[in-house]
Formats: sequence, structure tokens, C-alpha cells
Amino acid sequence: MSNIFSKPTSLADWQLVKVSGQDNRVFLQGQITNDINRLSEQATLYAAHCDNKGRMWSTLLLFQRGDDIYYIVRKSVVKKQIAELAKYAVFSKVTIEPVQDLNIIGLVGNAIPSTIATKLSNISCFTENNITYIKLPLPQMRVIMVTPEPIQDDLLPCDEWLKLDLQAGYPIIDDNNMATLLPQACNLQSCDAISFEKGCYCGQEMVARAQFRGANTRGMYVIKGTSDVLPEIGSTLEYKLAGGWREGGIVLAAAKLDEKDGVCVQVVLNNGIDLNTPFRVYGNDNSRMTF
Repeated sequence: MSNIFSKPTSLADWQLVKVSGQDNRVFLQGQITNDINRLSEQATLYAAHCDNKGRMWSTLLLFQRGDDIYYIVRKSVVKKQIAELAKYAVFSKVTIEPVQDLNIIGLVGNAIPSTIATKLSNISCFTENNITYIKLPLPQMRVIMVTPEPIQDDLLPCDEWLKLDLQAGYPIIDDNNMATLLPQACNLQSCDAISFEKGCYCGQEMVARAQFRGANTRGMYVIKGTSDVLPEIGSTLEYKLAGGWREGGIVLAAAKLDEKDGVCVQVVLNNGIDLNTPFRVYGNDNSRMTF
């Protein structure tokens, strides 16, 4: 795979947001599922931002530059997500805004300078010469570069980064799926994205109930196969039973794997489903997918 990624990858489908001000840490501690005290200039934080029912507005990758906290979020949700976050900022000295003076690009394989890879061997991020480097370990080492430099034109397409996120098991929350899923329905408890020891945050009661009282009955899966079309985000798939096809699941993301109709789909399904179950895009006889 390294030979494929000999140049940087576009992250145009993601947005960088800055949370600044003297109350930024205390404020975010009351809003996200993870413990902000774990965040530093050398340690990133993965978390969800939920409504008061525990349903996710988005997932966030947080990092720190000086006194400011930044997070990376899907661009399709950022306007609504910031608006929901800002509702609780009225009595805090914080400013939440999309970033205009920094850009983000992805580095994988041969595109990662060896000196950067070495510096990230025992930490998850660092800032040097006004450029922040963020390590993602799955499905192979990746680096997000946050830089004031303009983005070059010759980049690999966003879909290449999306495929890696699907393989890594990072849920993709786009606008069609906002405020519909608990974090555990997307396996965030397995991604070290939820702290069950920290204090209160928006949606905490429902997230805790899902964890300790079995209130969540769904999980996120990746299925692969062939299809002449990709399913729409937020739509359902069909799975085969003895009596025919039955509708089920929520599609989070989908990507083409090759030019021969190979596809990869991230979907939320009821737990306990038979892993030999065939799936297809709704109503499409030309698609077949399995776990």
C-alpha cells in the first residue's frame, strides 16, 4: 500500500475547527465523551459530541497548539455541529470557529518523511515550525499535517483517505446521520473515545446506560463485495433471509475499492447478525456484499 501513497492525500471532506479562550478546556470537558485532561501538545484525543439524548452530532479528533484546542470533523456536519456546541458556550469565555489560516492534508506510506515518523514513534502529535503532525496508527501509520502553507493541487483524492478510515474502524458521521446514533452503535467504546470515569457531559446519562445497562443493541461493521452503484449515506441495505430480502442497517459511508465494481460499506447493524449473511444495495440485483 505504501507505493500507492507516494504523495499527499486531500482531506477536503474534513474541516478544522478552533476552540480558543481561557475556558476552552473546562467547556469542552462538559461537551465531549472523552476526558480533556488526557489532551496535550503531544497527545491527541478522539471523542464524540452528543446531544442531550446521547445521539452523536459528530466524532472529533482533538489536538492542542499552544493554548488553543483544535478538532477535525467532517465538513458536511461542521456548520450544524458548531451551532450545537455554541449553544452551551454562552456563559464561557470561549470562541468556536472554522479555521481559515491553516490547512490539513494526509500523509501515508512513502509520503511520510522518515524524520516525522521517527518523532511520532512514541507520541501521537507534535508541532514544529508552526506545523502540527498528528499520528493515526490504523490501518497503518498515517499522519495528518496541519500547516499554514497553501495546499498543492497534485493530491490523491479524498476517497483514498476515506477507505483507510473505513479499514481502521473510524465511524464517518455525515449530515444524513447526525443525531441518530449512540457512540456505542459506532463502536466508539472500542476506540478509546469514551471516558466512563469523567464528570458530566451532554448526553452522558444515555451513553452510560447504553454501556452498563445494555441499552445499545447495535454495532458498526464493514462489509465488502461488488456493486455497480454505491449506497446513499443514511440509506438502508438489504440482507438475505430464507424468504427473500429484508431491509436493515444504516449506511454511514461507502467507497469504491477498484474499477471492477469493488465496494466497501460502513454500516450500523443489529448485534448478533450472522456473519455469513449476504447483503446488497437496496433493490439492486447487481450488488452482493458480505462481512
